[in-house]
Amino acid sequence: MFEALRSNDLGNIKYVIYRRRHLIGLAFMICVCWIGVASAEDASPAPVTGTRYAIILCGHPGNADHHKSYSETVTKLHAALTSNCGIKPEHVNVLFGGEAQDADSELIRNAKRSTRDEIEQAVKGMRASIQPGDACWVFVLGHTHYDGRNSWLNLPGPDLNQNDFAKQFADLPAQEQVFFLTTSTSGFFIKPLAAKERVVISATEADYETNETEFPQELVKVLEAPETKESDVDSDGSFTVFDLYLTVARNITQSYVDRELLATEHALLDDNGDGKGSEVQADYLPESLGGRARKGKPLVFNIASGRDGFRSRTILVSPKK
Repeated sequence: MFEALRSNDLGNIKYVIYRRRHLIGLAFMICVCWIGVASAEDASPAPVTGTRYAIILCGHPGNADHHKSYSETVTKLHAALTSNCGIKPEHVNVLFGGEAQDADSELIRNAKRSTRDEIEQAVKGMRASIQPGDACWVFVLGHTHYDGRNSWLNLPGPDLNQNDFAKQFADLPAQEQVFFLTTSTSGFFIKPLAAKERVVISATEADYETNETEFPQELVKVLEAPETKESDVDSDGSFTVFDLYLTVARNITQSYVDRELLATEHALLDDNGDGKGSEVQADYLPESLGGRARKGKPLVFNIASGRDGFRSRTILVSPKK
């Protein structure tokens, strides 16, 4: 049925296949090199072009001891943001779930309570002020509970789950958006909050990590003194949100190891918008802390565009003027 191929025909076919493979390989190498160059350029940290706004939201703090702890943490966080992160005091909206106590700071005594209505009003107020070139940082502290389907932020009055929380920030126009979800079961907030160019950081994975977290206190410690050699993890001379995340994750992991405790929180970062948080710290933590970084082997930070960690490396914690 088919005419037999002559030997020279087979030779021509092999040559054509070889040439096509060669050209495809060459084209692939060119694309890889181009992507590498583009990634290196796009990942350069840059200062905020507009105004930074922030919302510090602490849910119901709980008993007296927790009230004191969260009150102090929120107060320190506000001071760190306004001193080291380029955010003016008038651009920070603080909501606190507990009733004000005499021992609370003036900031807490003057804060509005973090009810669902007040949270909605705070977000609407920020939307009315924010411009496309501005930045929005959101910090969530407090307690949560997981009912098998949703993670609920405990508030005075009706609680707020991850989906209803995320809806309030849908289509936010700010060019720089960073969310710090420091509570237990906060990993469930990543998927509904995920958006293009948005950085979402959670203290825990999306599972039954229901224990109270150490993330908010450690986050404040790092923000209080951000410009240190230890915090510039990638040693590029700039302290970025990526450095901040890795430093906090590293310090928390080290704390659990030092106390010989099983870690009950594993932070996640999503900044490629796919709604799937990654433990990117695993590539940079030493093996002694459960990571993949080997002793004596230099860390490599050539994160490709579209991978978690790329966007957060472009956002400076302390904007350079």
